[in-house]
Amino acid sequence: MKPSTELALGRVRGLVPTALLPAFVEARTRLAWRRPEVREDARAQMRFVLEHTRPDVEIEGVALSYVRRQVWRGELRWHPELITDQPVEGIEHLVAARALGRGVVLSFMHHGHFEGALATIGRHGVPLHIVGYPQLLSSEAPGWMQQHARVAQSQGGVAVLSTAGAERFVELLTGGAVLALASDVAGSTPMRFLGRDLIGSFGAPRLAMGTGSPVVVMTSELKDGKPAMRIHEPFDPAEFPTPHKLLEAMLATHEPYLVRWPELYDLPTTHWGIPDPEVGA
Repeated sequence: MKPSTELALGRVRGLVPTALLPAFVEARTRLAWRRPEVREDARAQMRFVLEHTRPDVEIEGVALSYVRRQVWRGELRWHPELITDQPVEGIEHLVAARALGRGVVLSFMHHGHFEGALATIGRHGVPLHIVGYPQLLSSEAPGWMQQHARVAQSQGGVAVLSTAGAERFVELLTGGAVLALASDVAGSTPMRFLGRDLIGSFGAPRLAMGTGSPVVVMTSELKDGKPAMRIHEPFDPAEFPTPHKLLEAMLATHEPYLVRWPELYDLPTTHWGIPDPEVGA
C-alpha cells in the first residue's frame, strides 16, 4: 500500500468515535487471534520477556493480551489525543535534572505508547530532541511510521536523525538539551536483561558519562487499563565507576515495568541481538 493511501485510511480510522474504539479493537483482536501465525508470534514475543523472569505465567493468556494491545497501538496512533496527555508521575525529576544545565539523557524503551509518552513530556513544557532512524521522517516511509513520528513530535519533540552522529548528540547535551534515546536498540554491547544474555546499545550511558549529563529513565504502565507513564529519579553519572555500571542501573529500572506489563512491549524480540553461542565456545 502506498504511504499516501495508508495515511488517508489512517485519517479515516481517526474518525472512529472514542466510545466505539473498545468494541472495534475487540473485533480486530478476535480476527487476528484466529490466524495461527499471529498466535505463534505472540507466544514467542511473550516468552522472550517472561520465560526467565516469570516462568509461572501462563503464556497463552498473556499472548492474547499482547495481540489486543498491538491492535490498540495501531488504532491509538490515529487518535493522538488519547495518548499525548498520559497520566505521568515524577515529571518533577526531569524538570529538576534539566535545571542543572548539563543536558539530560532520557532513556526509554519501545514499551507502552512511548511516542505518546514523549509527546506528553513536551506537553509539560520540556522540549525533547528524539533520536530516531532517518526513515521515520521520510515521505516514502509507511503511513503508520510517519504518523508514529508525528505523534512523538506533536508537543515539542524535535527529531534528531541517528545518522547525525555522536558529535551532534554531545553538542546538544553540552548545550543543555534533553536527548531521548531508546535503550533497546541494536548495538554491539553484551548485557544481561530479562534473565537473558543479550546484545544491545551502549550509547546512552556513554554519552551521559562523556558529557556529565544525568540520566532519567522513562517507563510505561497501565492505569485502569489506560496508558500511563513514570519518570524516575535521575542517575548522576559521576556516581558510577564505569558506563557499564550506569547501564546496569538503567536496565534494572526498566525491567520491572516490562515484566509487569509484557503485553505493552512492541515486538520485543526485534530490539535485541542474541549472542552467538559459537563465539562463547
